[in-house]
Amino acid sequence: MSRTTRPVGVYFHIPFCRRRCNYCDFLSTGGATGVPDEYADALLAEWGLWADTLRRQDLGVRSIYVGGGTPSLLEPLQLGRLIDGVRSAVPAMPDCEITIESNPDSLDISRIHAYAGAGINRLSVGVQSFSDCSLKRLGRLHDAAGAERALQQAREAGIRNLSLDLMYGLPSSWPGDEGASLRHAIELSPEHISWYNLTLAAGTPLAESIAEGREEMPDDDTVLATMREGWSLLAASGFEHYEISNFARPGFVSQHNLGYWLFTDYVGLGLGASGFVSGRRWTNVNDMAGYFAAILNRRLPVDSEERLEGRLREGEYAMLRMRLPGAGLDFAAFGDLFREDARIIFRDALARLMGDGLISVLEDRAVCTQKGLELNNLVAGAFI
Repeated sequence: MSRTTRPVGVYFHIPFCRRRCNYCDFLSTGGATGVPDEYADALLAEWGLWADTLRRQDLGVRSIYVGGGTPSLLEPLQLGRLIDGVRSAVPAMPDCEITIESNPDSLDISRIHAYAGAGINRLSVGVQSFSDCSLKRLGRLHDAAGAERALQQAREAGIRNLSLDLMYGLPSSWPGDEGASLRHAIELSPEHISWYNLTLAAGTPLAESIAEGREEMPDDDTVLATMREGWSLLAASGFEHYEISNFARPGFVSQHNLGYWLFTDYVGLGLGASGFVSGRRWTNVNDMAGYFAAILNRRLPVDSEERLEGRLREGEYAMLRMRLPGAGLDFAAFGDLFREDARIIFRDALARLMGDGLISVLEDRAVCTQKGLELNNLVAGAFI
């Protein structure tokens, strides 16, 4: 690996679930009991189509992320094949982070042990809530006790980098439920917590239930108060607020997800996956027959693509950087990447956002204020 090697992330999409959750609009199918070997083979074949290109560009694998869907439906041997396939084709950088997402209902201690043996060094568990009532409304297959058991088993299996997903803004939740869930999560001592607002997606069972009046979403003021409570609690508990919805103990920032916000190259593999390499962004086809047909004919299964250039690329870079509370839009990093001065290019936007109290412009960077983090869509709109 040369001194000029650039990092690249690798994402595998596993679009299979035992049951789709009521709020989910991700590309996934329910009713699965496992992942077909045919699909795992196709993922490896797709990666093979990318490997030569990445080697020619002197890219080294900084992170591997297996997401979904429910990736913990993968058998350990399947997972091992995917990880080994990546590392054997393109050099892995030192301390390569390898994450698998999981649901508590598809984990047990022997499976977690086997995943660690296959190369996983970071486990992300989709807990979502420690309220059984909320879990039932969301259509989750586990209860609070099952989630806590899975986390304890992860520790017993030797996982030292454990991340939890938790949501707030849940339908018909009791006051204080979400804060109580977060406090319980912190007591379990994970290294990382994703604390994010539930987005009501059109066409989901939950959206239909809301429309028919069977459930009720909390109002904006309640959601904002819950978000602020969570941010304060996490900060007081020693978590770094490194991205709007993500918090980590020192040394445990998600390298893969941070790569998205820092504009690092990543290859998305699998049904409907997206990727971004050298300014080219693409999304794969979302029908399984089309995906398999492309792989069988040794073609990348791309459905759409675009090349980010000029002001569009600079604006998107700035927008993503402004999601990072501490780092923000680093002027030197922007200059190194684009050979231009962000303070000149975005002069009007920076002045307007600062005047509205949404950002602070420091000597070396622009960062969001608390108000700017809470209203980050307004910040993003100024750069795009």
